[in-house]
Amino acid sequence: MSPFPVKRLWPLAILAVVAPALFLFWQPPPAPSVTPLPARPTPVPRPAAPPAAAPVAIAPSPAPSSPPTPRPHPDLDAALAGSDPQQRAQQFLPKFVALFSRDFEAALAYLREMRRGPEFPQALLLLLEHLSRRDPARALTIAGELAVTRDDRNVYSMLFDRFARENVSRAIVQLKLVPTGEARDNALRALTDAWVRADPAAALAWAQQLADPADRNIALESALRDLAMRDPARAITAVQESLTGPGVERILQFAFQILASKDPTQASQLLLAIPPGDVQTLSAMDVARALAMRDIPAALVWARTIPIDFTQWLALTSILSVWAQKDPMAAARYVVEMPAGPGVDYIAGQFAAVVALKPQDAILWAEALPSITARNAAFVTIASSWAQRSPVDAIRWAESLEGEPLRTNAMTGVHSLWRMLDPRAAQEWLAAAKLPSATKAKILAPR
Repeated sequence: MSPFPVKRLWPLAILAVVAPALFLFWQPPPAPSVTPLPARPTPVPRPAAPPAAAPVAIAPSPAPSSPPTPRPHPDLDAALAGSDPQQRAQQFLPKFVALFSRDFEAALAYLREMRRGPEFPQALLLLLEHLSRRDPARALTIAGELAVTRDDRNVYSMLFDRFARENVSRAIVQLKLVPTGEARDNALRALTDAWVRADPAAALAWAQQLADPADRNIALESALRDLAMRDPARAITAVQESLTGPGVERILQFAFQILASKDPTQASQLLLAIPPGDVQTLSAMDVARALAMRDIPAALVWARTIPIDFTQWLALTSILSVWAQKDPMAAARYVVEMPAGPGVDYIAGQFAAVVALKPQDAILWAEALPSITARNAAFVTIASSWAQRSPVDAIRWAESLEGEPLRTNAMTGVHSLWRMLDPRAAQEWLAAAKLPSATKAKILAPR
């Protein structure tokens, strides 16, 4: 409780002073022979003592804070603060080069604390290129510490390209300092690529004797790719004898492209000698096209010897595309005269794009095909090709087709191209078309 206020005591003080005078002035006359007893004074109440105030805790004054330590090289931070990536690089990199040219350790310390933006791999590359000329071992140690992303690890390609050009034997020794994984793969490719430019036979022999299968495949792929450019037939043989993994397909396909342009006859013979698979399927188109450029009848005969049906259809389609440039009527007649079956169905659907430049003539050609399935495949292709030039005419023709799924498939092909050319017109046509909702949904479904 709060202490009793002093100002509330003044009425009692006045009463204590004035009360005796009032008593004497107003008291009645005394009775005879009776002595009045003196009145007992009324005790004046004493105010209660105020309660003791609770102690107030006094917070210690905060110690004065020391100012933050400024970051070193604020000019580099300012260069990195811009919003335009090209301007950031133009402002930052020259300043960073100037720093490590006068104080390498300071530049390295800054790089360790630098944010990982697009400028970091460039700065790392410049720093390590500078250091590697006087201390390659330390450069590789720092690369192992700081090159943690794919972009960062491109530094190994730069370093080992130069190491191999300067001294191949020393570069092979320095390869031991590179960690396994993408960093080592980059270093191996760069070393081998540089070596094959100087001595391809030595580089290939070194790659073939590497003990680690992963290292051997990486180095062999680089060496055999160089060999494929110079001697594709030899590379095709060497790949099958020494290389394993996905690099086999890459090098074989590349070698067949080179060989088909140089000697399509030899390419056609070697292609049928490899096991059926993706390489044979994809390379068959290149070889067939190269053969057809020289001799259409010989190319057709060769294509018919391909054992895998789909690969054979791809080769025939490539030959027909070349033939149509020389004699379109003869090529179109060849397709019409093919025996009915899945082969002509596939080829008719592909070749229809060649004859569709004149839609009415293409329709007459398709109607002469040996089977309904071949005709329907050609009609869908004709509709889609026609839509590229006149979608309104193409959609009207597609609507007139009889039978399903031909009619819907043809309209779908037209409408998908129409949406790319004129989305609003395509949408208006579909909204107004008197088609079942299920058909409209099929037309709009992703292909």
